[in-house]
Amino acid sequence: MGIFGALQSAVSGLKAQSHAMENISGNIANSQTIGYKRIDTSFVDMIPDAPVKQQIAGAVSSYSRSMNTLRGDIQNADTETYMALNGNGFFVTEKADGSGGTFYTRRGDFDIDRNGYLVNGAGYRLTGLGMNNGVVTGSVAEAVKIDNSFLPAKRSTTINYQLNLPQSPKTASYVSTTPGSELLKPWSYSGDYDGTPIAPKIDGMPGTPANVPAYGYGNVVNGSALASTLSIPDGSVLRFTIGTPPVDRDITFGPLAGQISTAAPVTIAGLLSAVEGALQGLTTDLEKVGIKDGRVFVQLEAGSPDALVVSGTAAPLLGLGAITSSIPPASYNSTNVPADQLGLALGGIHNKPLEITIGGVTRKYLLDATGTAVAGSGVVKVDATGSVKEMLDVIQADLRAYGGPDAGGATLAWDTTNGLVVNFPGNYRSNVSIGGAAASALDIADSMNAATGTLAEVSAANSELFVKESISGGGITVYSQTGEPVNVQMRWAKVSDEAGIATWSLFYASNSAPGATDAWTKMADYTFDQGVLSGITGGSGVTVSGTERLTINSLSINGRSFGSITVDHGLKGMTQFADNSGMATTTQLKQDGYGAGEFISVGISDEGQVIASYTNGETRAVAQIITASFSNPNALKRGDGGAYTATTESGEPIINQSGEGIVGSSTEASNTDISEEFTKLIVTQQAYSANTKIVTAADEMLQEALNMIR
Repeated sequence: MGIFGALQSAVSGLKAQSHAMENISGNIANSQTIGYKRIDTSFVDMIPDAPVKQQIAGAVSSYSRSMNTLRGDIQNADTETYMALNGNGFFVTEKADGSGGTFYTRRGDFDIDRNGYLVNGAGYRLTGLGMNNGVVTGSVAEAVKIDNSFLPAKRSTTINYQLNLPQSPKTASYVSTTPGSELLKPWSYSGDYDGTPIAPKIDGMPGTPANVPAYGYGNVVNGSALASTLSIPDGSVLRFTIGTPPVDRDITFGPLAGQISTAAPVTIAGLLSAVEGALQGLTTDLEKVGIKDGRVFVQLEAGSPDALVVSGTAAPLLGLGAITSSIPPASYNSTNVPADQLGLALGGIHNKPLEITIGGVTRKYLLDATGTAVAGSGVVKVDATGSVKEMLDVIQADLRAYGGPDAGGATLAWDTTNGLVVNFPGNYRSNVSIGGAAASALDIADSMNAATGTLAEVSAANSELFVKESISGGGITVYSQTGEPVNVQMRWAKVSDEAGIATWSLFYASNSAPGATDAWTKMADYTFDQGVLSGITGGSGVTVSGTERLTINSLSINGRSFGSITVDHGLKGMTQFADNSGMATTTQLKQDGYGAGEFISVGISDEGQVIASYTNGETRAVAQIITASFSNPNALKRGDGGAYTATTESGEPIINQSGEGIVGSSTEASNTDISEEFTKLIVTQQAYSANTKIVTAADEMLQEALNMIR
């Protein structure tokens, strides 16, 4: 072909470089266009057919090469509806004018137009699948349209409630040194408690003689000491004047026959025993001359109304100068009746056991009416040689000190009207049992169960007391069918704790009106075994399902009914473990209702969902954005505004409904690299200039050829 072939090749080079220059200029022009994909230029040599030894370099042709798979930088955007694709794929769109067709784009600067559609800067509407209650309901993609109407209210049906209750609640009434002060005391709620609160009180009427016989105490003595230590001279007389009219009975001390010897080896105990024997031979009125509680003691027989006077020269040596007169029943009281006069009909109380059990605490006593009883291990010996009051005071003091928290106010008293009364005022929790031979003799062998009473409701009059004896369980707002809000305040009160089994009552504030009889209403009782919830007992109108949930069949607050509502605790959501704060620790408290809300904004989630937000704090997924990918995305046909259409070479779109790769509040920048384009610009310019030189040289050669014929 020669010079003409060279000229044609140069012209093809000029055309190819012009094509490349056009692409470079377009890339540079769109370097700031959102989602723009640059076009590169490829060159193909055009070789004419010729023998091998006559082949030439040939001409050149150019074609455009799309760079659709090369992602641009992801940039943050202030507009919540802007989005980018972090990966392959395209947004599926349609024209905003409704002219039809499906277009694919990487341009994600979508915003809401006046009709509520999401339209990008090039005028293409975003399409997606409709959603309802978080579930995709659409099967055909359609333009995403935002409905800015009010979100209707939803009635609350479930409260998810989980917490840990402290082992020892630090209520306002709690005193660390007072056991049981952390517990609710239903019996204190006058007019509110159900049932009959009972504080155990056991009484009996132990038998006493028709008269308490005359008696008297003398000197303190050692019964095993020799009688000679008393220094009673021979011939000394001990006179007992008994009865009305009085009759003297004389006992003489000395070595003669009929006298009481004080010579060794006679002991004081033996001496007094001899006096008792001799005197009983003179009268049937005498019961005792001997030693009682370490003292010389004289007493007439039980029930004797006779007077007793002890005189004579030996009386002051034995300390028997003062004798108590016989006491008739009308004058009996706990201070003047000897303890050993109780229960005589049943053999008396001396050396007999008495057991008193309060709850799980048992106190054991042995009553000693002579000062000679021996108590075993764990048994308290009670001196019964004095008055009834003195004996009861010893038992009372021991119960208060060691009988457990519910025996702290125990009282023991006796009088002829009420008999012997063992009382546990304020103890409405621990059962009481009294037993033993002494209990039978005293007529108090009995058992009585304590009863706290129960609280189903707390009136406004007792509300302040209730708040002091309970701890806060938190509060939550629930909604009616029309969106009316109401705050549900809850409080927990511990009502019992025995042997690791604790019971708590959950109340909610049901009526804030002054004078209301139902200021607080019990929801349920919760039983914990070693800190683990073992059972729930529902209050009135409450249905329980195992230990996981309960349902208030008709929640009423301040006279307004909010329908049935379920309180869901989950599988292990309620516990009772030690907490130094003494307060309830809430781990979950939420509900499923809400009031009506006004539309305020729309955004894109990480799952590629279009999320509408409302003034009530609720959000709703209104559409699932879909994306399309292609087997050969670089074969898509380019259109205005960064939109593409599918071609035979690109293949059919592969639709993805997962929202994978969608990034909200972002845009994808152009993938044009300015520095790279400038480099290509220089090369293209030089190549174009070189091709012009070939045209010039070929022209000059042709001119020389023409000049040959001149």
